[in-house]
Amino acid sequence: MVEYKDMVLKVVGERLSPTKMKVKAGDFEIVMDKLGGEAPSPIDYVLAALAGCINIVATLVAKDMGINIEDLSVEVEGVFNPGKLYGKGDQRAGYKEIRVKVKVKTDADEETLKKWLEQVEERCPVSDNLANPTPVKVEFEKC
Repeated sequence: MVEYKDMVLKVVGERLSPTKMKVKAGDFEIVMDKLGGEAPSPIDYVLAALAGCINIVATLVAKDMGINIEDLSVEVEGVFNPGKLYGKGDQRAGYKEIRVKVKVKTDADEETLKKWLEQVEERCPVSDNLANPTPVKVEFEKC
């Protein structure tokens, strides 16, 4: 059995404007803006991260289960109230609910696909972070 060790992943953001940020993730750059801005917002990226993670994990699990996937798409929809973001509400700042629809073209039967999807949900790191509390420690450093 393979034993995996903890990995530390790091991204670094550079402010481009009061609402826009460029984030470096490895050799890649991600630009984000406010809702309705010139680039996807951070909360759009949360949904995008979930869609991307489900695609990757779905492929891994399908391989493990011997399922042939001809095509796959992931639709992610989040219900969000911006009140708290703008200091005008008492609802939570994050998504109230996130719904995912995985459309898969395969010859696998429904029962197999149900087991496959259960494994996908269980093994998806982004889904796990959204569904379960993860300690977040925010601090400042004056420069």
